[in-house]
Amino acid sequence: MSNEQGSCFEFGPFRLNAVERMLLRDGQAVPLPPKVFETLVALVENSGRLLAKEELITRLWPDTFVEEGTLARNISDLRKALGETSGGQKYIETVPKAGYRFVAGVQRLSMGEAAVVVRRHTRSRVVVDEEIIAETRRKSLAVMPFKTLGMNEADEYLGLGMADALITRLSNLRQIMVRPTSAVFRYSGKEVDPVSAGRELSVESVLDGTIKRDGDRLSIRVQLVSVKDQSALWASTFDEKFTDIFEVEDRISERIAAALDLELSGSERALIARRQTENVGAYDAYLRGRFFLNKRTAHWIKKAAVQFEEAIRIDPGYAAAHAGLGDTYTHLVTWDAMLPIDGLPKAKAAARRALEIDDTLDEALAGLAHTMLHSWEFDDAERAFKRALELNPSYTSTHLWYSEYLAAMGRFDEAISSIRRGQRLDPLSSVLNTEVGWMYFLARRYDEAVEHLRKASELDPGFWLAHSRLWEVYVQIGEVESANLEFQQTLSLADQTPMVALQTATAYAHSGKRDNALRLLEGLKELWSQRYFSPFRIALIYAALGDADSTFEWLEQGYLMRDARMIFLKVDPGLDPVRDDSRYQNLLQRVGLRE
Repeated sequence: MSNEQGSCFEFGPFRLNAVERMLLRDGQAVPLPPKVFETLVALVENSGRLLAKEELITRLWPDTFVEEGTLARNISDLRKALGETSGGQKYIETVPKAGYRFVAGVQRLSMGEAAVVVRRHTRSRVVVDEEIIAETRRKSLAVMPFKTLGMNEADEYLGLGMADALITRLSNLRQIMVRPTSAVFRYSGKEVDPVSAGRELSVESVLDGTIKRDGDRLSIRVQLVSVKDQSALWASTFDEKFTDIFEVEDRISERIAAALDLELSGSERALIARRQTENVGAYDAYLRGRFFLNKRTAHWIKKAAVQFEEAIRIDPGYAAAHAGLGDTYTHLVTWDAMLPIDGLPKAKAAARRALEIDDTLDEALAGLAHTMLHSWEFDDAERAFKRALELNPSYTSTHLWYSEYLAAMGRFDEAISSIRRGQRLDPLSSVLNTEVGWMYFLARRYDEAVEHLRKASELDPGFWLAHSRLWEVYVQIGEVESANLEFQQTLSLADQTPMVALQTATAYAHSGKRDNALRLLEGLKELWSQRYFSPFRIALIYAALGDADSTFEWLEQGYLMRDARMIFLKVDPGLDPVRDDSRYQNLLQRVGLRE
């Protein structure tokens, strides 16, 4: 057989002609950069065989010194071109610290067969996810944070609070998809063109407004803008007492529904008019709490807790304030800013109190499920997550926390599906994109993890967690140069001393610098005696060092203290070195995780 006759291949919906340098998908050309195309040819020609990184690099760049990170980017770009990241067939397998293998079935074609282009429109390629179809049929809206006029920085909460309240009300309507507060928070306090923001957020219409507070009076101006033709669908002005803010929110919600031609049922009208409190003072404190909570750092979450407590003091029957308080405790636990054995019972009590007041409050149910997850009440947590999603499928936090539960159980396909649903609600969220990458990491789909974590770091270059997660992936797959770059980025951005020391020690452990890692570990153990941080992370360092006894010593501490990261005991790749140890199976059973 000539070289030409042996250079045409078919796999899935693709036909590859290495001689003509052409890749077709269902008869349509798929453009690829030269080196990415050559990478595909190398993998397909060696289908089923592991190609070591060194072998690939030598073949693709025979006369050039190239780092492994360049090859990893080639693989990531190739995966994207083949459609792996959109839920299609898996073509390329990453073998950690070794190389890559083309795993799809490949048929070598004769030149005659290759000349015939056959379009294949299989059902899996034509039918789109039903949930995405449903979303495209719904109207879409973003409510921008109201611009605060003539007020100081301390009053910024009011502009976001008004938007948050309207988002909460309108999210109860199944006919419309409303971007969550997390999606618009980035625009708070900024001068933003509503049409440009609408395009960024991929919505059909945007509600934009200003709010001015003068003593006990509010002046509010709002307009509903069509993103497509930049026209005003509706505009109005409200000059009211602050004590009438609830009536203003009612009227704005009703007018938006009318302007978008939504046909509301009686129950839907009741939902958008539902109020959690009639006390304006309690509501004002609650808005401050929500504003602080959305800042997502331990410092601001503690301030949020104070405001939610104030709202509850004023109105003990304020269910949403109890739910918010419960979320602050759980977040402080997961941020290592509060002992789990202290914070989780308080979080659970607050969420249960919220549900005693209003058993249909989805955010309280989601918060309770989140707390149950970290309290290792796994079956009850899943039931609560499912009920919360039934009540409100548009609450991104439910999708995020439920994906963590599913991943912890080893149900990776469901976990990825859950977090991707949340991502569709807030596609520009660096947090959600980071968590998508984290789910792929736990599923050991490392190339896809890299792709999503790189996207998260591009969306917000200052978001240290995206760089930290990306570093973890590179460490796991042995991409030394790329790992070092992300490690340096994390160090420059993270302001948490234990986190910096933990990552440094882990980097030393994985790079063979055992003495350096052990010196840092001594300092970390001394620091741990003074303030709490995740013992699970220390266990991962000892696992990388091959010290099984110390690994289990620190996992036992995690068990005793209900460490937030212990829920990933079953699936974290960093624990692979100790999975055959009988102590590991015993610990899994005690935590309640089934193999």
